[in-house]
Amino acid sequence: MNDGRQLRILLAEDSGDNVLIIRLYLKNYPYVIDVAENGEEAVRFFGENEYDLVLMDIQMPGMDGYEATERIRAMEAERGLGRTPIIAVTAHASEEIRRRVLDCGGDAYITKPVPKARLLEAIQSVVSA
Repeated sequence: MNDGRQLRILLAEDSGDNVLIIRLYLKNYPYVIDVAENGEEAVRFFGENEYDLVLMDIQMPGMDGYEATERIRAMEAERGLGRTPIIAVTAHASEEIRRRVLDCGGDAYITKPVPKARLLEAIQSVVSA
């Protein structure tokens, strides 16, 4: 997976249990994970650091994942940056959610609870694209 290159991942997730699960899933891979507990923090972290990938929870208190994704895309455009892959993570699977994720600038989405194999597959699909 990703040829052993270290990936810097921004995980926007307000559930401590979900953060723990994702960290456990990814602990044996060359990934550095920063955790933002809400959308505002995710946007701030993105503005202060460079990431190879964002895992964005959709339902967070305050600024949700849709708005945070839109703000990240606007920041990239303002700064002339390339597009960082954003994978939305949601408890809801529907065509409407998929469209909203894509419309706000997300690249893919996966549903909770996230199986390890599906998470790894999603990460690989966007970072190798």
